[in-house]
Amino acid sequence: MSKPFPTFELSRKPTLATWRDKAWKDTTLRTDLVYGGFSTRATATRPGPRHVSFTYNLLTRADKDLIEDHEDHVMIGAAAFAFRESETNEDWEVRFLKEVIFAIEPELPSLFFANIEFIGKRIEKMRTETYWVEDLGAGEDIANRPIFVNPKAVTINSIGILTQGAPAGVDDSNTAVIAVKDDAANVLVSKTYDTDPQPPDADYEDLGTLANASLAAGEHLNLNVTQGATANLPVFGVVIEYYFTP
Repeated sequence: MSKPFPTFELSRKPTLATWRDKAWKDTTLRTDLVYGGFSTRATATRPGPRHVSFTYNLLTRADKDLIEDHEDHVMIGAAAFAFRESETNEDWEVRFLKEVIFAIEPELPSLFFANIEFIGKRIEKMRTETYWVEDLGAGEDIANRPIFVNPKAVTINSIGILTQGAPAGVDDSNTAVIAVKDDAANVLVSKTYDTDPQPPDADYEDLGTLANASLAAGEHLNLNVTQGATANLPVFGVVIEYYFTP
């Protein structure tokens, strides 16, 4: 699944009066009977996706850029992503149904409104776990250390790091590489720090777009840290956001 929709980075919430949520398709098969009645049966064995539409009003140019950047990242309807509804805090796994339509607010020409349509489903509430890594010495590594497991199948939504201080000695010749893999050694995400970009200084940073994000019940996430001779990461936490796979 791709990076989440920037719900809480936007200056506005969806306009509640415009929120619409309905079944994507009517999967009922109806057959007319000779006496004037009809019979029905379902054509699907489980509920289909939902069609959600809503509008943002009074968006700034920065808000518009955030939505456009996200739309470009997921290639409109090509990739699924997480969306958290800001009023109910419900989590969804969705795709854009069509391109986002922007228009200028008639009374405030420096602001915009946006019409958004998703197709998807509600998912289990997002959960977050943080695994804290000790203060490694310069050049000290971690190889395939288990840092996360769940007895149920889960989908990882994001992985980031939260540092407790400043890095030291990280440059182009002494990189710091953080990688998270599953039990089959598939890489979910990997980030290389050098002269630019530097590791975050007492701050959080997302490690990037995930691959192989679905974990079977009991499958581990394993941490790998590789530091050059002078590279010295501070104490940091690996922040894992996930939900139970439906």
